[in-house]
Formats: sequence, structure tokens, C-alpha cells
Amino acid sequence: MNGSADATSNITLRQLRAFIMVADAGGFAAASHRLHLTPSALSLLIKEMEKLLKVRLFDRTTRNTVLSQSGIEFYPLAKKVLDDLGRAVESTRDLEQKKRGTVRVACTPLYASTLLPELILRYREQYPAIDVHILDSLNQPAVARVASGEADIGIVPQRPSPPEVVQESLLKDRMTFICRPDHPLAARKRVKWEEVLREPVVSLTQDFTTRLQADLFKHSSALVLSPAHSVSFITTALGMVQWGHGVTAQPESVIPLLAPFGLVARPLHNPVVFRHLSLFYKRGYELSPAAKSFREFLHQHAAGFAPPEGVKAAGLVRSGEPAGASRPALG
Repeated sequence: MNGSADATSNITLRQLRAFIMVADAGGFAAASHRLHLTPSALSLLIKEMEKLLKVRLFDRTTRNTVLSQSGIEFYPLAKKVLDDLGRAVESTRDLEQKKRGTVRVACTPLYASTLLPELILRYREQYPAIDVHILDSLNQPAVARVASGEADIGIVPQRPSPPEVVQESLLKDRMTFICRPDHPLAARKRVKWEEVLREPVVSLTQDFTTRLQADLFKHSSALVLSPAHSVSFITTALGMVQWGHGVTAQPESVIPLLAPFGLVARPLHNPVVFRHLSLFYKRGYELSPAAKSFREFLHQHAAGFAPPEGVKAAGLVRSGEPAGASRPALG
């Protein structure tokens, strides 16, 4: 027992590396060259190790060197010790590197103004020395910024992606109906899509409209979306609805933005449609430790900050204006 304890405490990492290298290289000459040692110095390391273990690790002849039976049994154990140590060292270095750095996130305007600010706040509570910069962009430009390397990570609604980027599912966001509080549909607890499509709809870009139409057609070919207005930015759509140009349907994450526009939101059904949000990063590109940790954080926490499925879309109106109160007609 004492001999075993002495061997364990006295065997060095240098001896273990020497043993593994001789076994892998198939001889002392090749191994000594790789380790930048003289053959005699390498041989001494192995002899000292064999003395401590009280076994012969190699069978040596004038022509070659092969593992003995004891060496064959010892090899996987020694290899595991070195591999485990290497992973422990790498993990410790990675943890230290995660504590500082910069992450650049390309994100569409809706999530750049609702989801991302809170997530960044939570993230920086854990990693205060990491700076997270938001590059707010429309859908395609956001993906392009990731592909070009300008952004480390992209947060964009799900879409066909170019081969140079990886797309991972992040969360899903239920579509909700947005209108003025004096609109007849504002009195409903829930609104059907067929009712919305009879109204003048303010939609976003062609990409947004096409994907929404595809989702509606999965339910019924009668649900045809023909926008009265198409705009690029969600705040423009809300402003158009505010001034009576129509209604809109947007993901529930928009609800915190409604109050300044004096608008209300109602859940949509028949069908229930979700906008799927994805995380993008460059294929074949090693993320920095900081960017990697932020990506992991997003996957762990993003869904918890999205409005839960089936949540009742609250009516948000201007400060001091009761929900459902009529507003002066536009003249």
C-alpha cells in the first residue's frame, strides 16, 4: 500500500508525457525528437518511472520498442490522466477568458428594443467586464453582418440561411392583433384572423408578409393577406395604426412598445401563429470565449423572457387614458 502511494505521489507529468510519447511514436529515437530531449534523457525518465511502478513498461530489442503487458494496461490510464488534466486546464483558461471581452450582436429592431436589453442586463450581472454591443438591423442585413464577421451573433426571425452561417432555434413568439382602443375589435377578448384580414392591414417588409401568409395558408387557403401598407420598421407600423391607417399583427414581444402609441393588443386565434426567432453565427468560425458564453446564456434564458404561450395580450394605452376609451376621430 505504501509503495503504491509513493509511486502515485512521485510520478511526474513529465514522465507520463514521456511514456505516452514513446508508446505513440513506437520508439525512443522518434519520441526524443518530438520531446526535444536526448535519447538518454528520455530513457532515464522511463527507467525512473518503471522503478517507481516496479514494473517494466516497454519490451526493448535492438530493432524496436513495444509496450509490455503492464505497459498495455497502464497506457489508457496514463492517457486519461493527461487528457483530464488538459481539459481541466483548458476549462479554467476558458472560464477566465469569459470574464472579459466584447460581443457584437446583430439584431432586428423589435428584439433589439425589447428582449435584448433585459437579457444583456442579466448577462452582465454575471460577466460585468464583457461589453455587449447591439448592431440593430433589418432581417437580411443582420444575417449578412454575421456572415461577413462584422457581428459575432445574429438574432433574427427564422429564415432560409446562407451556407456560411449556422442557424439555431432560440424561441417562439405568438402573433397578436394591434389596433386603436376605439376600434370595434378592441372590445373582443380574442380576435380571429379572418376578422383581421377584412381590415386594412399595415404589414412589414415583403419577407415578413410572405412568411406570415405561408403560416396562414397552412390553416386555410381562404386566409389571404393583402396589406394596405407595407413598411420597414415596426415603429412605423405602430405609428400608422395610431393615426387610423389600419391595424397590424405583430409578435407579442411588441406589447411593451404599445403604450407611447396608445394602442391595444388582443390574442389572435384560428389559427394561433408563432414567429420563430433564431440565433445565427458564422460557420467554421471559432467564437471568442465571450461570444460563446453569451450564446450559451441566450439559449438558457431567452425563452424565459419571451411572452409565454397563450398569455392574454394586455391592452396598453396612453398614460391617463382608460382602456377602451374613445379617441377623437381623425379628420
